[in-house]
Amino acid sequence: MISQAGPYPNVQAAPDSDGGARNAGGTEAVGKRLQELLARAERIPNESARALVYESLQSLLAFYGDGLAQVLKLIRESPGGPDILERLAGDPLASGVLLIHGLHPVPLEMRLHRALEKLRPYFKSHGGNVELVTLENDFARLRLQGTCKTCPSSSVTLELAVRRALEEACPDLLGFTVDGDGAPAEKGSATYENCGIATDA
Repeated sequence: MISQAGPYPNVQAAPDSDGGARNAGGTEAVGKRLQELLARAERIPNESARALVYESLQSLLAFYGDGLAQVLKLIRESPGGPDILERLAGDPLASGVLLIHGLHPVPLEMRLHRALEKLRPYFKSHGGNVELVTLENDFARLRLQGTCKTCPSSSVTLELAVRRALEEACPDLLGFTVDGDGAPAEKGSATYENCGIATDA
């Protein structure tokens, strides 16, 4: 049975064959449509037909996954391979496809640290900071530092900024909690259903 921990990864429009930009919502629309079709497949009353759909999709994903794995292998063995892999990892569309197949060249923890590092100037402008406390079983615990943790409105704004950054860089992250006072945070007190990421407000 096909399952998915989170939604289709957030991606930006890719250039088309004549150099223009495709519809910005095109890829997102395809992802949503795919989720709708999978949900409809779940409701097929005929068990044999439902099993055939799942087997066909699994076989197709495995076929493309093996092909992508071979492409990455050839890239790694080629001159300039590391630079190409870095560019692939930084491209939202390519990164999303690699994540779906478990082939992303940058580990989750490194992507998480990079995302938080990009947020630091914004946090410091609010008199605070954010740090990664733990990452266990693809679930992160973060901590707000400085004056931002004592202001409820500022805290909520910053947590939303974290959420957006992690949606983009770590769509495979199962969830995260934000601890503003050093005490252990309870998981799941608030859930962002659209991205599968939970935070504590």
